[in-house]
Amino acid sequence: MELTTTPRYLLESLVDDSDPPLTVLWISFCLYHPETVPKMSQISTLVHMKLNTRRTMMVLQAILAISVILLSGLSTVAPVKAQSITGSLTFTRAEDNAFTGVIDTTHGFAYFATDTVPGMVVKVRLSDFTKVGTLVMNRGESFLSAGVIDPANDFAYFGSFSFPGHIIKVRLSDLTRVGSIDIPRVGAFTTAIVDTVNGYAYFGSFFSINGQGSVIVKVNLSTFTVTGTLQPPNGLDLFGSTMDTNGFGYFSTFAAYVGASPEGIFKIRLSDLTLSKTLMVGTPMGATPLMDGSNTFSYWPTLTNPGSILRVRNSDLTLNATLKMNPGEADLNSGVIDTAEGFAYFATGGGFSDQLETPKVIKINLATFRRVSTLTLAPYESLQFVSAGGVIQTEADGGSFAYFSSYTSPSYIIKVKLSNMSRAGTLQLQQGEEYLRSSVIDTGAGYVYFPSDALDDIGNGTITRIRISDFSNAGILHLPAGEGPICSGVIDTAHGFAYFATRTTPAKIIKVRLSDFSPVGAISLNPGETTLCAAVIDTVNGFAYFGTYTSPSKVVKIRLSDFTRVGAIQLASPSEDFILSAVIDVNAGFAYFGTDQFPGVISKVRLSDFTEVASLTLNGGNFGEDEVATAVIDPAGNFAYFGTLDSPGVVVKVRLSDFSENMSLTLAESYVEGSVIDPTHGFTYFATQGAIVKVQLSPLTEIGSTPIANPAVLQVGGSIDIAGGTAYFGTNTNPGTVYKVSL
Repeated sequence: MELTTTPRYLLESLVDDSDPPLTVLWISFCLYHPETVPKMSQISTLVHMKLNTRRTMMVLQAILAISVILLSGLSTVAPVKAQSITGSLTFTRAEDNAFTGVIDTTHGFAYFATDTVPGMVVKVRLSDFTKVGTLVMNRGESFLSAGVIDPANDFAYFGSFSFPGHIIKVRLSDLTRVGSIDIPRVGAFTTAIVDTVNGYAYFGSFFSINGQGSVIVKVNLSTFTVTGTLQPPNGLDLFGSTMDTNGFGYFSTFAAYVGASPEGIFKIRLSDLTLSKTLMVGTPMGATPLMDGSNTFSYWPTLTNPGSILRVRNSDLTLNATLKMNPGEADLNSGVIDTAEGFAYFATGGGFSDQLETPKVIKINLATFRRVSTLTLAPYESLQFVSAGGVIQTEADGGSFAYFSSYTSPSYIIKVKLSNMSRAGTLQLQQGEEYLRSSVIDTGAGYVYFPSDALDDIGNGTITRIRISDFSNAGILHLPAGEGPICSGVIDTAHGFAYFATRTTPAKIIKVRLSDFSPVGAISLNPGETTLCAAVIDTVNGFAYFGTYTSPSKVVKIRLSDFTRVGAIQLASPSEDFILSAVIDVNAGFAYFGTDQFPGVISKVRLSDFTEVASLTLNGGNFGEDEVATAVIDPAGNFAYFGTLDSPGVVVKVRLSDFSENMSLTLAESYVEGSVIDPTHGFTYFATQGAIVKVQLSPLTEIGSTPIANPAVLQVGGSIDIAGGTAYFGTNTNPGTVYKVSL
């Protein structure tokens, strides 16, 4: 069984949840941040990618890691007295990626659960469409991807997409967490149904911890205990579910594994939790199938482009009809049904079909099984796709309304009047400052800047400015449309500008004036010049250079005086694809680019004529010097230092005079992705998973390690104030945290 690619959330739950922590179980990947980095957007990559394609861009967004180190072993070297964390500044926690929704029509509230770490439940009062509270779950109770409600007894239940799996009980009246069931061998819950008459809920898992298939878990609500489990035959990746009033539940599969059985629907007799019938469909289906009021038909949306709705006769579980959407109306992953009026409403999205598109809500007449009308939403109300957070309310006057949550950062709750398919309101949830991948510093003016590798409330990039003097948040800059997320940056303090590069297609480079913290221009690069996650600047000669995370990889040259693209070169070999890091030696006239390869490769570019003159393949046997994610340079000492994403991490010392590997140091810590250098005092500092490591340059020796508060967090970027004896590292988390380190 080959996994196409494992989403990033799996690793974070492995690190957070197990006690003691789990050893090697899965490898995590993330090719692109939505989501956002977020969990369900990563399930979409399961359709398109295989495990042996790339290992890293997960690290660029969350953590590329194999959980091989007990958390207690992250700081095996005693801290050095002069190296300490003197402060941390955590930004606003974002209520991002609302993925599942439930409604209590009796009391007039809806509850939307988020796909975040930890998960959150946002309570919305429907009468005036306002947020009235947010419940943050305990550590490890992350990625709330399945929810059901029992309003008569004042409880809701949410399943986590994590290992071990958690089913969390929430009292609705005061929005409090009552308790949690941990299910050690089962996790990654994606879907759930509830039988309030008999007092049971059923949670379906995406897969089990032994990799042998999905599991349906039966929970007695009165005792809040597990009373049974069922593993459907060839049932991998349960993703959607619904139930009738005749005692049957229906679960669909996603088939994310190469060689898995075709996607299908399982009909389950709930009383004894046994399989009744199976329908193999062969098409990936969305998270919200719908059941009609007579139990005659169920409706199954597909994750295809264009999307379709499959009408299935429940009695014999056979495909009765198919309604195909228009081209571009892809991935019907959210739906609600108004059985009294005889209409269903499905929301489209993007991401599963490798295509971003404007989201829509499509109204279907169930009697004729034809579309009636369409409501087009705003582009930023989807990003990846409109989530499974859809609920419906029939009001005494004014007709019926549906509420759809957007899988965005932050999320929107969109109120739709169903009678005329019009928008009745939009509620924006709390925005956060997250995923701080890089930073630049202006010590003269007293600010350090952390751009976000995520998007703001209208889908644009953001940059957070921190005042050094009192280590406080000095404001956030929201960039114009289409300028973000941001993957790298450089600064020219002499002329008062910073330049930030995006991971868009194609990439953009944004010029920001530091004096008033405002954008003054942007350059769109050529096709194929995308995902600029490595950058260096030559302020003497007035140029900046940006490396692409592409295959083949390119280095793009920008003239700063008139802010124009001068040209680009393509690196010579496929072994130099996917640039992750860069350093520059202005006096000698060379720049060096580290690549995401096995083993790692460093490319040398001569600046005078903008040509590649050499490449250096590191000694990467057995994953020893792979994926060169960060780099610092000591031009006076004639050395550069490259950190790798290995476990344990490796620091490679390269002599610049003859461009050769001088020596390497294996750290006690893992996954090096941030670094700063203090050549004056002879030290460099590397940000790793859970710790900041101090390395003496000569000899190349680890002399201290300072753990951060959360040992599972990977720090990235980094800026240094040598005169002030301080460094700043950001975390690739939501919300983001900046650590101030006394050197």
